[in-house]
Amino acid sequence: MKQTITTILFLFLIITGVNAQSFNVGVLGGLNGSQVSGDGYSGYNKAGMLFGLYTDIDVSPSINLQFEINYSEKGSRRNPDTENGDTDFFLLRLDYIEIPIMARWSLNKFKFETGVYYGQLVDEYIEDENGVFSIPPVLNQFKDSDVGGLVGINFNFTEHLIINWRYSNSFVPFREFDSGARFRFNSGMFHSYLSVSFRYELIGENGK
Repeated sequence: MKQTITTILFLFLIITGVNAQSFNVGVLGGLNGSQVSGDGYSGYNKAGMLFGLYTDIDVSPSINLQFEINYSEKGSRRNPDTENGDTDFFLLRLDYIEIPIMARWSLNKFKFETGVYYGQLVDEYIEDENGVFSIPPVLNQFKDSDVGGLVGINFNFTEHLIINWRYSNSFVPFREFDSGARFRFNSGMFHSYLSVSFRYELIGENGK
């Protein structure tokens, strides 16, 4: 994983060096609202942190390529309804170092984006109404990586302050069902999450 990230960073730095007059660099911070398709708990009820760095390169007046490296908390959550006698609780938190790469199209103050991401699992946490627990070794474990796609919209408040809305979803399951069963095209658990983040460009338009 470290070699993969290093290679991607090295290639991207070469590209930005070649295009030194048309790149932007910034920081971002926000929240994920996530769920897991395949775990039986629906709803984007799991809130998680999102923060990182980004850089993008203009390839034409209206199109650019963006690269990010983020810390992203994903998972799922079910809250109990104790007033109606429902005490079932569940929390799954999976933390990733995530690398999204995307193409973006400009329209006035908006930028529309689509791309892919690679996430490397760095921490996991599972809890229910009985306390913290782990998946037994005889059952399928969480995969070390998550690969998926994304779409989003950016809005520029100013030249340097931006808000981003994004939807992301896994392409492949990050954990397969223990039974090995398939439900239609579903063979396991997939991340599905909505993100909102604020971005501040440290180096603005045209590298200034």
